[in-house]
Amino acid sequence: MMAKLKYRKMLCALLCTLFLVSALHAQQPFLDQNTNWLKGYLSHYYHGIRNTWDIKYQKPILIAGSVLIPISLLLDNQVQSYAQKHGFYSDNISRIGDLYGHRWGYYTTLAVIITTGIITDRSRQRTLSNTGLLVESILTTSTITSIIKTISHRQRPNGKGYRSYPSGHTSSAFALAMVIKYLYGKYPGYVAYGMAAFVASSRINDNKHYLSDVVSGALLGTLIGRAFTRQHSTELQYSIELNSACIQLGLHFPL
Repeated sequence: MMAKLKYRKMLCALLCTLFLVSALHAQQPFLDQNTNWLKGYLSHYYHGIRNTWDIKYQKPILIAGSVLIPISLLLDNQVQSYAQKHGFYSDNISRIGDLYGHRWGYYTTLAVIITTGIITDRSRQRTLSNTGLLVESILTTSTITSIIKTISHRQRPNGKGYRSYPSGHTSSAFALAMVIKYLYGKYPGYVAYGMAAFVASSRINDNKHYLSDVVSGALLGTLIGRAFTRQHSTELQYSIELNSACIQLGLHFPL
């Protein structure tokens, strides 16, 4: 089961990478011939990552983390004991949080991006650009979370595995909430953050994560989501061309 899950994640990452590479490869009609498309995209992505650790920009989140993470570590056992004794939700309700934080939240948001693009007659370029933001934010969050899990090697509270810290469901859900807030405004953003908090609490309820796992995951997802929405608004634009022979995807970097 774990092997299948690992291969699915690898396949997802490969498909996302192929999407970005194919878009980059097709950009020549849209860019000056002297522009190095790979260097341009790597520069864009590097600046997105750098925004994650921009102390001035991320100051509110970093301050919150410096307070909340130590407190959550102190409360881990108490919260876990309460959750297992009393429970936050029924199994069926908690299952919704598991599904949303695992992949259905991404699928739903992707469907909304495409649907609203059609209904509002939004340009194909804008729709593809929003899709690219979603892919970058979630894929980066998942990758960095996985690296930290491997390094921390913390055992889950239920004793099944050593990938407890931080919570991947939670980090991705909060990165997704940041993207939704950026794309659709504060009220949809509030709903998305509410769902992200629900995902976090369901992971504790299911005895798969400690409080500090989900608090750290929430902070990590928010940092990365803020970083890529900031970069998306200032630099990268996707474009698309349709003709009878083919579909061409491209990226535009300000010159």
